[in-house]
Amino acid sequence: MKVRLTILNLILILTIFNQDMLAQNKRSNKEQEQKYLENIKKDSIDGVYIPTDLKDCFKQIDSFWADSIKAKVRKMTKNEFTANAHFGLGMWMRNNWRLWGGSRLSKYFNDLGVLHPDDMSGIILTSYYRYLMGQDIMLEEQISYYKDYWKKKKQ
Repeated sequence: MKVRLTILNLILILTIFNQDMLAQNKRSNKEQEQKYLENIKKDSIDGVYIPTDLKDCFKQIDSFWADSIKAKVRKMTKNEFTANAHFGLGMWMRNNWRLWGGSRLSKYFNDLGVLHPDDMSGIILTSYYRYLMGQDIMLEEQISYYKDYWKKKKQ
């Protein structure tokens, strides 16, 4: 009888604990949603300016990269640049421009159908390289590439 009572007590405790965790999760999700809605309207987050679109990204990168760095980039292939920059400049953008947590730049990409922060930074890096090289950015083609990738991944 004691064993049955103990098991019932354990089940009751776990049920109460689970309900408490679900309630906390709902509060946390609401807080995250509220923070997201606030951040997508801000021009700066934690003292870092958030670009509005791709051209504004170029303007920002141009402002903090010296001509000597741009000259080095121009000597690379697109694949060399994007691969080398993914965990450097790309990570900086994902974290500081809040591509993970929500910002007006992430919303810009979301509105274009680009949902993953790695894809967003990939588009920025590829586009910036093409911009430096005086090439067509081919934004629609890049967006289609990522949309197709995720569509195949789901299948």
